This record gives sequence, C-alpha cells and structure tokens, in this order.
Amino acid sequence: MTSPAAAAPVRTDKMPAGIPFIIANEFAERFCFYGVNAILVQYMIQFLHFGDAKAQTWQALFKAGAYFFPLLGAVVSDVFLAKFRTIISFSIVYVIGCFMIAFSTGEASMVLGMLLMAFGTGGIKPCVSTNVGDQFTSANAHLIERAFSYFYLAINIGSAFSIYFCPVLLADPEYGPRYAFGMPGVMMAFATLVFWLGRSKFAVVPA
Repeated sequence: MTSPAAAAPVRTDKMPAGIPFIIANEFAERFCFYGVNAILVQYMIQFLHFGDAKAQTWQALFKAGAYFFPLLGAVVSDVFLAKFRTIISFSIVYVIGCFMIAFSTGEASMVLGMLLMAFGTGGIKPCVSTNVGDQFTSANAHLIERAFSYFYLAINIGSAFSIYFCPVLLADPEYGPRYAFGMPGVMMAFATLVFWLGRSKFAVVPA
C-alpha cells in the first residue's frame, strides 16, 4: 500500500508554462482598455464636437458596460465555453470594436465600437485572473502569490504606458485618432494572438 507521504505531489519551484502567456496577454489588454478610456472624452469633444456633458455621458456608459458584461462572460465561461474559448471569443469582438472606433466617421460607428469593446473586455474580465489560479496544483501552489504579483505589475505597466502614449498620439496632427485608437487595437490583437499561442501550455478547466 502506498503511504500518504509517498502519494503527495513533489514540490516544484517551476512556474507553470502558461503563466507568461497570461501575463503578456494582460499587459496588452490593459494597455488597450486604459489607452482608449484615456482619450475618449477628448476625442469626442475635439473631433466629433460633442459637448462636455455628452462626451462624459458616453464615457460613463462605456465604463458601465465594461463592468456589467462580466456577468455574461462568467455565465458563458462556466456553462458553455470554459475560460480559454471564452477569452478568445470575446477578445476577437474586443479587437473589432477597437478598430471600429479607430476608423469611425461619426457618432454611430463610434458608439458601436464602444459597445463591442465593452462587451469584449467585460466578457474576458471574470476569466483572466481565475485562469491564473487554474494553472497551479498543490505542487506549486506556493508560487501563486508571485504569479499574481507579475500579473498585477503587468496591469499597472500596461495602463501607465497607454495613458501616456495615447493622448500624445491623439494630440499630434501627424497621427490623430486613427493612430491613437489604432495602437490600442494593435495591442489587443497582439494580446489575443499571444493567448492563442499559449493554448497548448494552459491547464484547462472544463465548463
């Protein structure tokens, strides 16, 4: 008979292989969200000639949607698609929304882009941090705190860079809205690609 001590998993100090892909994905996704959010009001006032109150209202609705749609993302993940396919699916919608804003020609296309972005970021929000935890077992559970430190560092660095660079691009006549919104779109496309490339590295918990 195997003793409990012999059956215990061997402790390892090796970080799960999927963690770097998750952290890179989170860095780029947060760059995208905070970058777009940093320039929305200025863009609507300066380029679409909205009043300040109208611009602030649209931004508030955008942020409200980003915090409402996690309810949907959680249901889709837990009941239907599991985390990996949920993140990939909503990320594609997210990318489409980013570029729709970047190439918008008026209020209608901008609002639709904002809706898709809010839908996308909300859909992946309840999945990403829990996906970090899914990568660990009892053998390497002592590394979870370190992994989450990297995870939140990536969030802070990504948001800080975008909050600086996106307004600079928007204010530069040589670049303007297409580059200011396009760069977050490119970063979100990169985030989606990186996450997809890590598909064979992740521990996947079924729906």
